[in-house]
Amino acid sequence: MAALLLATVTACGPSGSSDGKDEKSVLHDTVFIGGKTDQPGFNLHAAHTDRGLEVDLANYLGRELDFNPKFHDVVSAKREQELKERSSALVIATYSITPDRERQVDFVGPYLVTGQGFLIREDYQGLKTEKDVAGKVICTAEGSTSAVAQLPRGTTRHIETDYSTCVRKLQAEAVDAVFTDEALLYGFVEQQKNSKVPLKVAPGITSGQINRYGIGLRKGHTADCKKLLRALRTYLTEEWATDVRAQLRALVHAYPGDWENRFRPDPEDLNRYSSCET
Repeated sequence: MAALLLATVTACGPSGSSDGKDEKSVLHDTVFIGGKTDQPGFNLHAAHTDRGLEVDLANYLGRELDFNPKFHDVVSAKREQELKERSSALVIATYSITPDRERQVDFVGPYLVTGQGFLIREDYQGLKTEKDVAGKVICTAEGSTSAVAQLPRGTTRHIETDYSTCVRKLQAEAVDAVFTDEALLYGFVEQQKNSKVPLKVAPGITSGQINRYGIGLRKGHTADCKKLLRALRTYLTEEWATDVRAQLRALVHAYPGDWENRFRPDPEDLNRYSSCET
């Protein structure tokens, strides 16, 4: 009975090590990072190379904290699982900080703030106002905040595992629009600008919520959380603007003179939304 009671108390203890001490650092040598490697502007794997804002961020963190970042692909619906099962030490994958997710994993961030919008074919005339969303077939990704966001009654929500599949269906006219974070949509606009079916973000039409992208890590790594937070603060000041200009050209072009105000996090946001403070 005593052994059973001890096992029960241990199982019900806080996340992290059983004695409440911080778990061993994961920020050394090669750090495996779960990312969405098919998202232009953020993380696109092509020709044996990863490119995008999140790749730039991971490389900066690696230089500052002395580790080698190595990305592998993860879909939206399995990001928490990646961390809990230790398949990834970190997740940097347009991973919005939400109360439900914070109960399962820790976050450092945000490193970008964005509203949500609709991606349509450039010549499409069926989506001009928010009322036009009703009755349309809207594609979004399983496990994302967009998959559970409120849309007008009569809208058909088509769920895929990733947004690149949604974009292919949009170009094939199998869906009317793709719904997700505005910053992410502009990555696809830039990628497809010279394709046979160019795309655009529907102007002036928003829905859903404001999303704040964070770096996900397992609970119990307070010291690592603080190291990442200090490095992220410096990144937002020193390199963020340069990287956004280089990786999200369509977004910068869409909001000349205002893109930093719209998409750069307020410094206080890092205290408010990170799981640790420093």
